[in-house]
Amino acid sequence: MGGEPLVVLELADRLALQKPPGWEVDQGGAFTWPAGLARRLSGRLRALLPQRRHPIVGDSAHQRGFLHRLDVPSSGLLLVAKTFAAYHDLSLQLNAGSVVRDYCVVCHGWLPHRRHEVTARVHWIRGSGRPSDVARWGRPARTRLAVLAHAVRVGVALSLLEIRILTGRRHQIRTQCGHIGHGTLCDGRYTPSRTFLADSEWCPRNFLHRCRVTFQDAAGVEREACAGLPPELLCALALLRLRPTPCSSEGLSHWQRASVPPAFGPGLRDCDVRTPC
Repeated sequence: MGGEPLVVLELADRLALQKPPGWEVDQGGAFTWPAGLARRLSGRLRALLPQRRHPIVGDSAHQRGFLHRLDVPSSGLLLVAKTFAAYHDLSLQLNAGSVVRDYCVVCHGWLPHRRHEVTARVHWIRGSGRPSDVARWGRPARTRLAVLAHAVRVGVALSLLEIRILTGRRHQIRTQCGHIGHGTLCDGRYTPSRTFLADSEWCPRNFLHRCRVTFQDAAGVEREACAGLPPELLCALALLRLRPTPCSSEGLSHWQRASVPPAFGPGLRDCDVRTPC
């Protein structure tokens, strides 16, 4: 599990980087994980983009070029600006809601197929060290989802989901899934300790993977970067026993055999991705 970050798509002034689990997206400020428990992604980025040619990678005021983040236990794609102009361009795209961020997630329980959206507001106090929570005074947060499969592992009901976030709140997916009673698999922060320990016996880390990002390049042309599930999550999927429905079989098999994520369902494709953050 883990490994080194990889460049999936590189353009003249921006790139898409695949982050393995165990790396912190340290955009600026203090390193939030204890030494030895996570590696700084900024160090790897400086090795890829020497600071003398790309000064943004050393500028915490511009998040060292990182446009967004992923939790340390999670994996998947990140957008990185190689220049200050690209950073402001991509920031504008993010704030306008035109950057698409898609995920593959396994959560607890059999989430109803009719559930396609979560809009609970997410509250987080910067610098508090506390997890995010759902509160009416929180910031607006919108998540679209499609249930791909229902499964069982040792008597525990689970759902395989495709998720698209239309806002970018801290721990948005993990917070909202827990709020609706379907906490993400192997989540040590947003599920009870007993649940987390039981999950950890067969799934090595939080099952949340950002598999696709789409954005515009400097010329306004839409670009897409994709990343299939890493080996440790594929192994966890292989341990699931499907609930006997055609949808479950098809949904799971797509992810098990694809190095590139399958096209997302109509519920996600048809949603308005231009909801401002």
